[in-house]
Amino acid sequence: MSAAVAKQRRYPQLAARKGWQGEVQLRVVVDGSGRLLEVSVQESSGYDVLDREAGEMVRRAAPFPLPAGMRKDELVIILPVQFRLEPP
Repeated sequence: MSAAVAKQRRYPQLAARKGWQGEVQLRVVVDGSGRLLEVSVQESSGYDVLDREAGEMVRRAAPFPLPAGMRKDELVIILPVQFRLEPP
């Protein structure tokens, strides 16, 4: 799941201009078929713009493939999403 979400990263322009970085801990709930049921911020990065983008990354990446043999009705995952600016 984290690789699929990472592919959807779009660093918010405001955050990049201001040099904002951080890690968002998301609570992600998916059903037995990998469909996204819920995404919420478990722990904020300290910047609303980064927190919102992390949730949007998950929404863009859904649905998710689940591990083989998994038959749960719901799966709750705490997913860390890091925002780090690359040096020029």
